[in-house]
Amino acid sequence: MTDLKIIVTSGGRNFELAKRIEKIAIKLDIESTILELDDYAMPLYTRGTKDASFEALPKLAGDLDGTAPWILLLPEYNGGLPPVWINALTWLSVHYDDFRALFNRRKVAVGTASGGHGWKALAAMREQFAHLGSDVVGRYLRDAKNSPASEDSIIDTLRRLGL
Repeated sequence: MTDLKIIVTSGGRNFELAKRIEKIAIKLDIESTILELDDYAMPLYTRGTKDASFEALPKLAGDLDGTAPWILLLPEYNGGLPPVWINALTWLSVHYDDFRALFNRRKVAVGTASGGHGWKALAAMREQFAHLGSDVVGRYLRDAKNSPASEDSIIDTLRRLGL
C-alpha cells in the first residue's frame, strides 16, 4: 500500500522536485508513488466532449483513490494553474461517481517549482483544495531557481501529512 501520492504535471523542475521528495521519503521508509498527469491522455473538456469515454479517466480516478495523502506539484502558468490539472479535475468532477470522496478530508500539501515565485499558483491550489474539503497543510513546498526546497522543508511537509 502506498503511503504517499505525489501528483505532478509538466515534467521539468516539478518532476525533479517530485523525485527529490520520493528519495527523501524512501530514506524515511515512506512508500510513495509519483503520478504524472501528463501520462493520462484526456481530451479537453467541452460541451462537445463531455460524454466522451476514454481509458485514462478511470485509471486516474483509481490511482488517486485510497487514503494516502497527496503532495501536488504544479507550475504557475500566467498567474494560474496549468490546463492539464484543471482539465483532469473537471473530468473527475463530472464523471467520477465518488468525486467528493477523493478530496474530502484528504491530507494535501501543495508545492511548485515555477520559473517565477509561484505564489499565485500556491494560493490557487490551497483555495481549490479547501473548497473541495481537503485538509491542506500550512506549509508550502516552493522550489525557486535560487532557493531550492530544502530537505528539512520536505521532511517537515511529510511529517505534517502524518507520515
